[in-house]
Amino acid sequence: MNALTPCPPWLREDGAALMERSRQGRLPHALLLNGIDGIGKRAFAQWLAESLLCRKRTETGACGSCESCRQLLAGSHPDFRKLVPEGANATIKVDPVRELVEWLQLTASEGSYRVALLEQADTLNRNAANSLLKTLEEPGDHAVLILSATRTGALPATIRSRCQKITLKMHDRPAAIEWLSQNMEGAAETALLEAGGGPYAALNMQNKEFQDARELLLKAWKDLFEHKGSVGRISDSLSNLDTSLCLATFSRWALLAVKQEANLPAGADPDVSSVISETRHRLSNETWFTIHDRLLQLHRSDSASFKTQTVLEGIFADIRLMTNG
Repeated sequence: MNALTPCPPWLREDGAALMERSRQGRLPHALLLNGIDGIGKRAFAQWLAESLLCRKRTETGACGSCESCRQLLAGSHPDFRKLVPEGANATIKVDPVRELVEWLQLTASEGSYRVALLEQADTLNRNAANSLLKTLEEPGDHAVLILSATRTGALPATIRSRCQKITLKMHDRPAAIEWLSQNMEGAAETALLEAGGGPYAALNMQNKEFQDARELLLKAWKDLFEHKGSVGRISDSLSNLDTSLCLATFSRWALLAVKQEANLPAGADPDVSSVISETRHRLSNETWFTIHDRLLQLHRSDSASFKTQTVLEGIFADIRLMTNG
């Protein structure tokens, strides 16, 4: 770690609200941060953890110079732990969670907070989630657990009900566009629209891996609506892609079809706009809305943890029927 994490500028309003709750001693012992893809949940969670541990906190968060901040910079703060998905299945497993639960029961070394951060908490496997319940039900003194997740529906209800849910939102769009302009090439506002409003998602769209994935997705979309190849073959062509990426992308494109039909600004790049223009006439606006909602629900639910083919084949088959193929 070379520098402490700044609060994403479009989320400063959310950050200020939590800092005020901390000053008043009303900060919940467990927070569940959620929001759209790429809104900045992980960066915000890291910023929040660092701010809570800082001994000379400023209005914008951690000071960056106190002993606590120096320990954070060195990756050696005794009152901070972070768990992230690991292994081939990219999940948070039970053994690290058990260790975390024991650690959270200890007294903070400096009499302040003891902060645990779980990134992508929606990847907790069943045993890990059950183990986490212990600390949610019996939190240690001054312990704060911060979970971030896009698919909150993938978390057990017993976890969700014991956390204070904080939905991170786009509070300052100009600030997000300015931030994007400083970190990417091309039209920042267009990229933000195409990404569905998530600045980090827009930034991610610039890398080659994403560009290659998008080419596969565009071909699958065209083949599906133009009846080129079987549903099984089309689903199989996407088997190496992340399921959530497929669902989120197709959901945006379904909404884009509606916007094009209504002559509304959509912000998609020319390649995507062209493919959507070629296929949108195959369905009515009402049906496009139905597809959009179904894809969005799948993306937010536990179904997104299944294999890509399993999730996509069913909805692809239904789309084929809708297009009278």
